[in-house]
Amino acid sequence: MENTPIIDIKTYGGQQVAIVDGRIVAAGTDTEEVLQAAQKEVPGATWQDILLVSVPKSLNVIYSV
Repeated sequence: MENTPIIDIKTYGGQQVAIVDGRIVAAGTDTEEVLQAAQKEVPGATWQDILLVSVPKSLNVIYSV
């Protein structure tokens, strides 16, 4: 995906983030509300223009063998 911004995990950890044209336009914990907020922020954006990303709460990785 082109123009994907760096997402600060301290700010957005545990949230859904909506990205349009390389910038974060909405964030929150409820997917439907985040998508609606993104469409209000960028009225011309279609569902195909909005990249929805789930941001992990932390960068801890657990490996299981």
